[in-house]
Amino acid sequence: MNEKRGALRLIAAASFIFAIFFVIIGLPFFWRQWQVLHNWPETDGQVIRSEVVGQPSDHETLYRAKLQMVYTVADKPVITDLTSYQSTNYEATLQRVEQFPVGSHHPIRYDPSNPAQARVGAGWNKTFFALPIIVGVTALFFFFVGAVLLAIAKAT
Repeated sequence: MNEKRGALRLIAAASFIFAIFFVIIGLPFFWRQWQVLHNWPETDGQVIRSEVVGQPSDHETLYRAKLQMVYTVADKPVITDLTSYQSTNYEATLQRVEQFPVGSHHPIRYDPSNPAQARVGAGWNKTFFALPIIVGVTALFFFFVGAVLLAIAKAT
């Protein structure tokens, strides 16, 4: 009985360590996105090129939704290339490109210290925060597993 309790406590401790690891990994990603939303000004950007670009690899092709946009910062036009989506699924990438037809306008956030560095689709949404959300959910999963295992260990 004590051996089982010890093993459960050990696995619970490992789960808590993994949870903390994922929190530590996820915080910089969340912080970077938060900084973009709070410190980068927003302006109107116009799509001047929108295409699917394939990049072959050893096993499959990675498709990118590549956009070229123009916007104005301090009365000067800025042209920048953005990748708004990546997938091994061509159709999904094409659908993303079709959301940005040439000539269409979209909100852009740009880095005031480097205006060519920009984000399209930046906002409090699941797409912009996808990586921090995935890492955060993984941390919660490991925390939950650790808590359940610890409760089972105490009950035995």
